[in-house]
Amino acid sequence: MNRFYLRAILLLFSFSILSNAFAQKAGITSGAIYTLQSKTGNKLLEVKNSSMDNGAGVDYWTDTKSDAQRWKVAAVGKGVYTLTNVSSGKLLHIAGAATDTVKINQYDNTNTNDVKWNIKKAGNGYYYLKPVANTGFSVQSPASDIADGTAVGLSRSSAQDLEKWLLQKEEPQEAAPTAATADKVFEAWYTQYQIETSKGFWDRAEMMETLLDAYEVTKDVKYINRFKTMYDNFITDNKADWMYNKYNDDITWAVLFCVRGYRLTGNKTYLEKGKEQFDKMYARAATDAYGGGLNWYETKTSKNACINGPAMVACCYLAQATGDHTYYDKAIALYTWSKTYLLNTATGKVNDNVDIDKKTGALKIGTWSSTYNQGTYLGAAVMLYNYTKKDSYLADAEKIAQYTRDTMYRSGVMNNEDGGNDLPGFKGIFVRYARTYTLEGNRKDLVKWLQLNAKVAYNNRNSHNITGTKWGTKTSETNPKSSFGASTAVSLLMNSFSLK
Repeated sequence: MNRFYLRAILLLFSFSILSNAFAQKAGITSGAIYTLQSKTGNKLLEVKNSSMDNGAGVDYWTDTKSDAQRWKVAAVGKGVYTLTNVSSGKLLHIAGAATDTVKINQYDNTNTNDVKWNIKKAGNGYYYLKPVANTGFSVQSPASDIADGTAVGLSRSSAQDLEKWLLQKEEPQEAAPTAATADKVFEAWYTQYQIETSKGFWDRAEMMETLLDAYEVTKDVKYINRFKTMYDNFITDNKADWMYNKYNDDITWAVLFCVRGYRLTGNKTYLEKGKEQFDKMYARAATDAYGGGLNWYETKTSKNACINGPAMVACCYLAQATGDHTYYDKAIALYTWSKTYLLNTATGKVNDNVDIDKKTGALKIGTWSSTYNQGTYLGAAVMLYNYTKKDSYLADAEKIAQYTRDTMYRSGVMNNEDGGNDLPGFKGIFVRYARTYTLEGNRKDLVKWLQLNAKVAYNNRNSHNITGTKWGTKTSETNPKSSFGASTAVSLLMNSFSLK
């Protein structure tokens, strides 16, 4: 054997022995995963809001089994370690020169003492964590506030219990999105909020679509059986004829679960109901005002993306289910009209509405954009491309998708739309049609972004496995009031785990 290679192998072997020896001396296994539990608060050291960013703070929280609360400990010298967050892959780091006011955060490996720690025994299985940059300080849990989310920083070492941390070895676990993690959050949401007996109209209709998503991607009959029960409850609660509801978008969402339910089960009762109600809604909502489009609310003058987007999708589904291509004609007419006021095909931005300004009598455009409208127009563009084979539709879809990712969210985590009763459920709609775009449009550009969102949202669940609609914010132990808002993470995990 070449003498140089032999020497290199011996050096590597020696380093491995020394690393393990350093680790075992402190009672720590180098390369193992640990949680760090405060002796005083019994809560875990975690990266705030499961952030993936350099400089994200470190706080402590109730154990939620999140990878943001798990650290891979690696020996890099005698009693010296790095702690790498399992979720982000970044290292525990001191944010500045060690003082009592300095917080700790996460950062890429700087290969400096800022990311190196002395882990020293404190007795009874507890340890001190001291920055190598200044071993006169220790990581300390807060003295006055032990609430979830309290920031963790450094203090001058004094051997108090506040400075003692229990290192508990943990086994590696699946990182979302997977079928198992999707099912876990589904079951938690469905049972804790008693979704099967929930009330409401459009929000319940949209949550029923989440059940259909789950069945479509897993083929597990438990989801479709639950859908059947929810369908019967919906009809009982909301009557056989939905025209009493003045919101045309509400009716269209119920139409969507009917027609999708038929396509997945073959139950003609669903199709008949969906077709009947859609035809009635369309007849009253379609007017010549502003050159076409559908009214959002009966007796009002506004024509909104929130009705025209889902109506286009419903038309495509009805055409597929019935073989009646006049539904495609309607979808194309609505899409063409939308390009005048609502859909900017140059940017992919979907405006909210067109209406008459009551003061001036002129047309005005509501330019607010939401994931709801971006999603339905994305789905409609892909479905019309598949029908017509016109590349312009797929080009529009690509613009819509990228506007949502790059302009609305800067390729980061979707962490908004949490106010009121309706907004919290919007993102679940977008990710459904993002899956349509990926699979039926054969486009991969959203996959990594969706999976980033799924990973962070899952790591931000609470100990009940509920994630609120702000996916980039840790969910409190008091479950969000909105079951609709909590459904968005379910939709996210279900619709993203199979994407490649």
